[in-house]
Amino acid sequence: MKKAFITGIAGFAGSHLTEALLEKNISVFGLFHPKHPIENLEHIKDKITLVAGDILEAKKLKANLRSESWDYVFHLAAFSSPAQSFKNPQKTLENNIVGEINLLEGLVSAKSKAKILIIGSADEYGRVEPKHLPIDENTPLSPTSPYAVSKVAQDLLGLQYFINNKLQIVRVRPFNHIGPRQSHLFAIASFAAQIAQCEKKGGGTIKVGNLDTSRDFTDVRDMVKAYILALDEGELGEVYNLGSGQAVKMADILKTMVSLSNAKIRIETDKSRLHSHDIKTIYCDSKKFREKTGWAPKIPLETTLSDTIDYEREKLQVRNTKL
Repeated sequence: MKKAFITGIAGFAGSHLTEALLEKNISVFGLFHPKHPIENLEHIKDKITLVAGDILEAKKLKANLRSESWDYVFHLAAFSSPAQSFKNPQKTLENNIVGEINLLEGLVSAKSKAKILIIGSADEYGRVEPKHLPIDENTPLSPTSPYAVSKVAQDLLGLQYFINNKLQIVRVRPFNHIGPRQSHLFAIASFAAQIAQCEKKGGGTIKVGNLDTSRDFTDVRDMVKAYILALDEGELGEVYNLGSGQAVKMADILKTMVSLSNAKIRIETDKSRLHSHDIKTIYCDSKKFREKTGWAPKIPLETTLSDTIDYEREKLQVRNTKL
């Protein structure tokens, strides 16, 4: 049986990736931060090996990497919010950059033959001029937040360790992925949680930020399948954009989500949710990855939005039961 090591396993993408790996009969070992709740994994925790640890603790990380001969390593552990990164740029850079160096140095020390996925971000491209849309992998990188800078560093460190240390690294730049279990720091998860709250109260107001931006959305369950394919079929040392290739306006996303509820909902712009670093429109050209692997998103956007709202509804019901 093949073995996978995942950093950040208890997070949004990590939990969905774990499910996808288990479906392929791959043994999963996961590192989660001691302060991070593992509720995303409660339903499968008896099928996996979980270890509390911090990627900034180099010695413990190295010991875990040496504990087995891994076939796959997926590096998901990172501070993931661009908006939050402005509040603490130093911690964002330290966690995301030094944490990855610790991981890669640990793999070098273990003489690992694992295939390793380094996960960058669409944010690496920053504010892209319309002439460069859709964004392909040769579009200039122009990060506009501390988070984005950290992802550029992670991306290029992956390339460096492939070239100089011969680690079997593939890099990806996923565009926005959404779905159940996402943090409320992100717009669509926040909309879903607020809709569920409005339903519980018999109506109410949803607070929103800039609805005039457009993004490239993919269901997280489709995205994690791309992560696995990247290691199974991607070319070592290469970088691939992952996304739907379609730009959808946030106002249209919200309109669809509100239409999925029977509650009387008002929309209110919250100035604290408006960010000067907001990028107006971004969407990707993922032709390189699709032609290499045959991957394409399968889950319709409305299904993703409906499932995300249902997840928030269920969370409220569980809390009410516990009360």
